[in-house]
Amino acid sequence: MEFESVLRGRRSVRAYTAEPVARELIEEVLDEARWSPSWRNTQGWSIWVVTGGALERFKERFRKAVDDGESPSPDFVPAKEWPVACSARTTAMMQARAASLEAAGLASDPDAALARMADLFGAPCLLVFGMKECLASGYAAFDTGLIVQSVCLAAYDRGLGSCILATLVRHPDLLREFLPGGEDKRFVVAVTLGHPDHEAAMNRFERTRAALDELVTGVE
Repeated sequence: MEFESVLRGRRSVRAYTAEPVARELIEEVLDEARWSPSWRNTQGWSIWVVTGGALERFKERFRKAVDDGESPSPDFVPAKEWPVACSARTTAMMQARAASLEAAGLASDPDAALARMADLFGAPCLLVFGMKECLASGYAAFDTGLIVQSVCLAAYDRGLGSCILATLVRHPDLLREFLPGGEDKRFVVAVTLGHPDHEAAMNRFERTRAALDELVTGVE
C-alpha cells in the first residue's frame, strides 16, 4: 500500500469482527514498528500483548473498577483546559460520531461510550504501552508515541484496525498487578487491535483535519 494511503486511511476503529488476529501477524506489526526512532536510540518503551483468557480477565477487572466507581489515577494526567481551537475540533468530532451512532439506533451517551471501551469494542487483542518510572517522562512518553503511531500504521497496512485509548490505562495499579514486569512502569496508552467491522456506524462517520495554515507558520 502507498504510504499516503496508509497515513490518510488509518482511523480509530471502534468496532471489530470476532475474527482473531494471528500471533504471527501481531509479531509482524511489532517487528516493523520497533524500528521507530527514540531519543538517543534508548528504545525505552515496554509493550504487553494481551489476548485470550488474559484479555477477558483484564476486561472483567477493568469493568469492576468502573462499576465500583473507582477514581481514575492515570500516570499521565490530561490537561484540564485546551485552547479554543483544539476544543472545537474535539466537539466537532464527538458530534459527528454521536450523530452516526444515533442514526444507527445506538446510544451515544458517556456511559454507553465507556461500556464499549471497557469491552475494547470487541477487539481480540490489546497492546499496552508503558515506560520505566526512572525515565524522563517527556522524552520517554514522546518516544512511546512514536512507536504507537508506527504500530497503528503497520497494522492498517496489513488490513487491521486499531484505536489508541488513554481510558484503558487510567487505573495503573490494576495494570501493575496484572501485567508481568509492570511493577516499575508508568503506563502511557493502550491500543486495541483487530479486524475492523467496516459496516459499523462507529467506523463510518466522516473525519476531518485542520487546514494546513491553521497548524503551520512559515518563517523566511
